[in-house]
Amino acid sequence: MKFSNKRVALLVLILALGGGACLWGQAEFAIGAIIKGFELPQREADGSIKLKIMGKEATVMSLSRIKVRGLTIDFFNQGAPQTQISSEESDYWQVEKRLTTDKGVKVEHPNFVLTAQTMDWLISENRGTFQQNVKVVISQKEEAPTQ
Repeated sequence: MKFSNKRVALLVLILALGGGACLWGQAEFAIGAIIKGFELPQREADGSIKLKIMGKEATVMSLSRIKVRGLTIDFFNQGAPQTQISSEESDYWQVEKRLTTDKGVKVEHPNFVLTAQTMDWLISENRGTFQQNVKVVISQKEEAPTQ
């Protein structure tokens, strides 16, 4: 089942606001519905972009769970992307406002790269737990020599 851009935008709004569990039961977002290629920007109070959640495909699994394939979350600092979390497949839990995966996750930051098998990310608190086969590679920025 494919949706128009307007319906995808409505889905994104529902996800952003965390409400709308009752809307999943309606025909246009029925359990089993597939939404392709979505973006969910989150903004600070001043309007600057905070983060953007993107997915290649989302499937409504239940009233509270959406399976997201090709997940990417970009975190911004002063309008520029700084950190990215990506996973091939994860679950968005609408009521708890969290993302979970046991299919592998990668966090890329200018100073480190973290990989793990599992993640439990609390969206509203902007923090999470990574477990199983966790690896962190820390990189050091080279500074120009002073004269």
